[in-house]
Amino acid sequence: MSGEIQGAWFKAILGSMTAASSRFPAHQRTINSMQDETWYAWEDYLRMLGELHVALGDRAVEAIAQRSAMRTLPIARSRGFDSVEKVFGDFDAVMRSLVRDLPTEDSARTVAFMPLAAELESGSRLPAPLLLGTFRGFLMGFGKIVTEAKMTPRHGLRRYSLKWM
Repeated sequence: MSGEIQGAWFKAILGSMTAASSRFPAHQRTINSMQDETWYAWEDYLRMLGELHVALGDRAVEAIAQRSAMRTLPIARSRGFDSVEKVFGDFDAVMRSLVRDLPTEDSARTVAFMPLAAELESGSRLPAPLLLGTFRGFLMGFGKIVTEAKMTPRHGLRRYSLKWM
C-alpha cells in the first residue's frame, strides 16, 4: 500500500495550484471537499501534482510550494519541528509526519546539516521545483534569508543544496 497525506497539507499545496489554473475544476472541487485532519491517498496527490506541474511549469510550482510551506509551517511546528535544525537536521522525519507510510523512494533525506547550510537527497516522484520551493518556504518561515537553493542530479537521485543566513 502506498502512503497517505494529511488533508491540510494536500489542500495547501494543490489547492494553491488549482486556484492558479482554471483548467482543473474537478481537482478544485475534490480539494475543496477535503478535511484537514483526514488522510488521503499519496498516489492521488502525486497524480494531481504531476498534472498541475505540467500545466503551470517549474517556476510557478516552486513559488506556490514556497508560499504554501510558509503558510503550513505551523503544522510542522505542532509536530515538534520548531526550528531550522529540527526540520533540516532530519527532513525525512518531517516528511513522514506529513505522509503516513511514505514510500521510501519518495522521501527527501538530510545528507548533511550545518548551522547555515544543508544537503538533502531524494529519488522522489515529487517534482524538484516543489521540493525546492518547500525548502525555501520553511527556511523563510523561520526568518532565514535563502542565499542558495539548487538541485543537482547525482547517481539517479537529486541532491539539493541549501544555504541561508
